[in-house]
Amino acid sequence: MDNNHPLVMALKNLTRDLRLFIELSLKEADASWEEWLRWILKESEVKCWEKKNCSNKGCPAHGNRDVRCWLVAGTMCGGKAQGEFAIKYKSCTECEVYQEAVFKDPVTEVYEHVVTLVHSLRLTQDRLKTMAVRDSLTGVYNRNFFNEIIANEIERTKRYGDKFSIVIMDIDNFKQINDVYGHLIGDWILRECAATLSKSVRSSDLLVRFGGDEFLVLTLETDSGTCDALTTRVNEHLSSWNREHADHDYRLSVSVGCAVFEQGKDLMEVIKEADFRMYENKPR
Repeated sequence: MDNNHPLVMALKNLTRDLRLFIELSLKEADASWEEWLRWILKESEVKCWEKKNCSNKGCPAHGNRDVRCWLVAGTMCGGKAQGEFAIKYKSCTECEVYQEAVFKDPVTEVYEHVVTLVHSLRLTQDRLKTMAVRDSLTGVYNRNFFNEIIANEIERTKRYGDKFSIVIMDIDNFKQINDVYGHLIGDWILRECAATLSKSVRSSDLLVRFGGDEFLVLTLETDSGTCDALTTRVNEHLSSWNREHADHDYRLSVSVGCAVFEQGKDLMEVIKEADFRMYENKPR
């Protein structure tokens, strides 16, 4: 078969794009994925907003000529957001825009199915990666991720003599909130507390849900005012939260304890020290 035959050219293009995807996937970087999308998402002959005479400029696919609308999360088909790719895919395949763009010929159909499959695999990869490092309830980093990061920090301490601080924060009266208001409210409090703490830590800090209602902050700051400064920021944000939720008959507060890890110390002993100081600061 002639190398310039449409089928041969299509197979070459497909092979090239798949090879590129594999190479970029090994980098496990968002920039790599975006690079692949820019490469394969050529201008489509079928534009959903033109075909449907849509004027909804709030739709993420509107006006974008280099995108397959069925792969875009949150498209506004029917006047409401359609959710992520996996949720809306079935309805998209029944849409005349998809059918006109995909089912032009067998080669195009195969190519589009492969692109869709790759997109789905990438989303699954991202979801699994997030689950591996993030706490599913609060969205902050989980203990598994902390264990990975802390090993690097301990090694840095051994090699260069660096120090870092461990800050333990525990929600006050959390068991009572759970017992009186139920676990749904308790889960909501955990999420709200995590969001408030996220606002309080610095970009260089690592915020972790350490277990139950206990959070841990790993910070590279080790001066005597580190814990006090963080506690002040946390209390300011919690005060704002309590003012915004003044209709509740409970207040959100945390107790804080801090300890410094340095060369020659044991990590668990430092965590216990921070935990002990946190309990010393609990309201009596």
